[in-house]
Amino acid sequence: MRKILFPAALIMTIIIVLLASCQSFQLEKKLSSDEQEFLSKVRFIITKEERNIFLRLPASERKTFIDKFWAKRDSNPKTEVNEYKEEYLSRIEQANRLFRGEGIAGWLTDRGRIYILFGPPFSRKTYPPGDSGGNIRAREVWYYGNFPVVFVDRYNSGVYTLETTNLAALNEINFALRQMREEQEKKVQESSEIPFDFNLELTKTSNIPVLLLKVPYKEIWLQAKENVLETTLNLDVTILDAAKKTILRHKEDYLISIAEKELGEKMNKDYVIEIPLLLAEGDYFIQAVLINKTGGNTASRELKIKV
Repeated sequence: MRKILFPAALIMTIIIVLLASCQSFQLEKKLSSDEQEFLSKVRFIITKEERNIFLRLPASERKTFIDKFWAKRDSNPKTEVNEYKEEYLSRIEQANRLFRGEGIAGWLTDRGRIYILFGPPFSRKTYPPGDSGGNIRAREVWYYGNFPVVFVDRYNSGVYTLETTNLAALNEINFALRQMREEQEKKVQESSEIPFDFNLELTKTSNIPVLLLKVPYKEIWLQAKENVLETTLNLDVTILDAAKKTILRHKEDYLISIAEKELGEKMNKDYVIEIPLLLAEGDYFIQAVLINKTGGNTASRELKIKV
């Protein structure tokens, strides 16, 4: 049998890497629980050099390191709040809620990591197994501007793996995307533009006017809870008469609880809310605001009707 000989330099490199890993593990074991938690949570943004320095610092200096770590990343040092730190930690919490059910904490999943690093996508498309494109695996495509980030459920097990391996372009445009997002959020606050979509229409049942609100399932963010996916839609409908006087107010929470298999079957359908309207004849103006509590998205629609 022919022997395979490895270069001495390669063997030495492997030994050095193994020794460094063992040393790093031993240093981590000496950290307090708070210090270990810090190191775990910043794994996506801490540099290799910073990590090595932190592990080798005396215990008395680690708190100062942590304070400086966040301070130098503060996007607006003039304010009392460190916006970067607050947003980063908030995204970890959101990722834990949004991407549970893969066997690990939501923020440690591929979708969680991208969500934390780049924030929620501008838009999100979901494709069940065997969609019209001929794909046998479920997929999600997140769009940041025109840049797609693709996740695939390779074994149809609910575990989504990042397929987009080259994120260099996304890193380069991340600052511009942040500015675009801030401008978009400002417009939403000022003009009630909708970051996700639903339809509002009027129909009749037994001669009674019925307001139909239709939300595409693919627009709804859900979170895993036990064996189902859940969220709550908060609906606030205001009806005004021709004189712009409020005559009716409908506020209600709608719980959506659905199995993953059922969601796949309904992905191209709508979640429908029906509201009977007991109104006298006349012209009316309807304002509807919908909040998806899981993702925090808010949408609004207006409709003029004649009864």
